[in-house]
Amino acid sequence: MNPLSYESGYCLQIPLGERWRIRRRLVELGIPATCTGEGYLQVQVDSPLAVVQVRSVIRQYTARRQELLDSLEACWRLNAEAGGQDEQVC
Repeated sequence: MNPLSYESGYCLQIPLGERWRIRRRLVELGIPATCTGEGYLQVQVDSPLAVVQVRSVIRQYTARRQELLDSLEACWRLNAEAGGQDEQVC
């Protein structure tokens, strides 16, 4: 993913099959996003939280299943090492 800047956000090259699903999820989260005719997903990010949400949504749709499982297991390990079931680390 190589973002290109535009006047009020970023253009991301996302696989065609995932572009519309990612756009729909970002809009549900309140992040302005559009699919362009040039094959990009334009995303407007106005806060650090929006950046994290965009990264998370893109990863959810484009990462391999094993990568997602490994990440989840790492979060569980960190949570267990932090010593609590009530506290969340990830």
